[in-house]
Amino acid sequence: MSGFAGIVRIASSAGSAEADRLAIERMARAISFRGPDSLHQTQPKGAWFAFSLLKAGPAPQEAWQPCTLDGETWFLGEARCDGRDGLIRKLGQHGTQVPPTATSEQLVLHFFAKFGQAALPDLDGDFSFVLWKPQELRLLAFRDLTGSRPFFYVHRGGTLCFSNTMQAVISHPSVDRREYDAQFIGDFLLGSPHHDPESTVYRDIRRLPAGHVLEFSPKGLAVHRIANFPIEELLDKREGEVIEEFRRLFSQAVADRLPSGDASILLSGGLDSTLIAAEAVSLRKQQSSAGTLSLHALCVDFLPLFNDEEGYYASRFAQAFGIPLQLVHSGDALPFAGWESSVSSLPEPLMDPYSLLYLSYRKKLSRNSRVVLSGDGGDEVLRLEAAPYLRYLLKQQGLVRALNVFAQWIVSNGSLPPLGFGLRSGFLRLLGRQPAELMYPPWLASDFEREYRLTDRWRRICLPRDSTHPFNPKAHNAIHSGFLGDVLELCDPVWTGVPLETRNPFLDRRLCRFLLRLPVIPWAMNKHLIRVSQVGILPEEIRRRPKTPVRQDPLVLHAASRRWNPVPTEAPATFLRRIVDWPKVLSSLECASGTSLYVHLRPVALSHWLNAVEKDHRIE
Repeated sequence: MSGFAGIVRIASSAGSAEADRLAIERMARAISFRGPDSLHQTQPKGAWFAFSLLKAGPAPQEAWQPCTLDGETWFLGEARCDGRDGLIRKLGQHGTQVPPTATSEQLVLHFFAKFGQAALPDLDGDFSFVLWKPQELRLLAFRDLTGSRPFFYVHRGGTLCFSNTMQAVISHPSVDRREYDAQFIGDFLLGSPHHDPESTVYRDIRRLPAGHVLEFSPKGLAVHRIANFPIEELLDKREGEVIEEFRRLFSQAVADRLPSGDASILLSGGLDSTLIAAEAVSLRKQQSSAGTLSLHALCVDFLPLFNDEEGYYASRFAQAFGIPLQLVHSGDALPFAGWESSVSSLPEPLMDPYSLLYLSYRKKLSRNSRVVLSGDGGDEVLRLEAAPYLRYLLKQQGLVRALNVFAQWIVSNGSLPPLGFGLRSGFLRLLGRQPAELMYPPWLASDFEREYRLTDRWRRICLPRDSTHPFNPKAHNAIHSGFLGDVLELCDPVWTGVPLETRNPFLDRRLCRFLLRLPVIPWAMNKHLIRVSQVGILPEEIRRRPKTPVRQDPLVLHAASRRWNPVPTEAPATFLRRIVDWPKVLSSLECASGTSLYVHLRPVALSHWLNAVEKDHRIE
């Protein structure tokens, strides 16, 4: 993930030009860690840009940005195009001849020149970039629907400051690091910091939401949604055709993301990551006559805290496929370990007490490669519930058809499919028991609660996400809503601090469109499609292995072991004292049990971050 940053000023003067030059120098230093291959600054008309290059491949990349084809439209940012051959053919069919060696940046410029702004969502791949038209003093920024590439900005009057790295935007003199967005912090304490997808912890800095475009010109600034995942009709194919098409599309997804050099894989003992790893090995063997795989894997388990089998299965898989595996036992790592010394490096607060531990795994991976393949998205698109699909069949094809599909699954598998009618959760609510994530915090200060209407906001947060998809709402919503972008952003160098690009084959747009059209029963029941498509490819012990979520919660076990006390001894951050009843936080933690600990530790995690930031301010 290369780094980019820019400052665009509609009306410039000698004084403002010098201020912008100094500011872009600071922003360039802030993005330098993302791109070890080059770092430079440029001054096209009306703007200052900085770019740091990370060569990741496999497609050609521009060594210098901003880049242009005609001198009228300039590209600055990140672009990784999927399906390059098809994109080049499409451009050729419309009169634009593009050589196979064209860079991803050139492909985006050609595509924009031929089809315009409205067609940007038709590009397959990962994108976060700006297109600058100096003659019009007009800037267009686009972030694709997966949201895996971030974009942050500050807008003040006739000036726009932006970057894919929050630390660069924070470094701009116009940003006051002492002014927080109280609504974001309220949402954080409620357990949903990205409820407003445009907000950040800083009052001055905004996020460009996934699937949105930003336009900046003398007319002002406007942000609107441009990308929507299509809803397409149910696919009617025979079993063999479905399996063949899945294998083809999945192979394409991995091939487009697999660099020609070293690559890493986040490996578990489950289906998603082993499927990616097996395909990567197959592709490597096709590409390399010398037989060198240049693949590395990392697996994390919770030994010795409890009997975690992930490392066992991952090790057996890695040995069978000849992939070097680094196995990390993390069971002894305590909650909030290392936060005192490292949490200030985070651009925003994080809720999970193990956040720094998870980020440290990315740092291990960066020692071997610049690209890591991850199985994120597999659960969202292939481990679904039967109820919406059965309702659809009942409505469209009648009761007999719905019952027949339901019965066929039971006969074939000897069990009910996961239904998702909400019967269990509804029963628990009747008993007055709610999941920890739906527990309203009892320690919010009443003035803060009232000023930001947090009880009303909490009710909206708890409402199920809307989806108009007729038979696969869960998967469609996960891809379409921006939810995955919130998760994937945490894999970005903004958070990890290392030049490592995470790529997710299961979120390939071509593959997702195919999967969303499949009948949920049988294909998305317990990842049936993966299991039947990998006969003879994945080891049987993994192919047949049921989904095994972590049976014991490390946080709960660490609290019960008394090796770690969830009740903090340090004083809360100054900012926190007026918005949280701290004595009530402490008393809640003293009597907390089970996963309710996560709720009552939110203000503790926030206090850790605020204290670290305030300490940095005092040092400055």
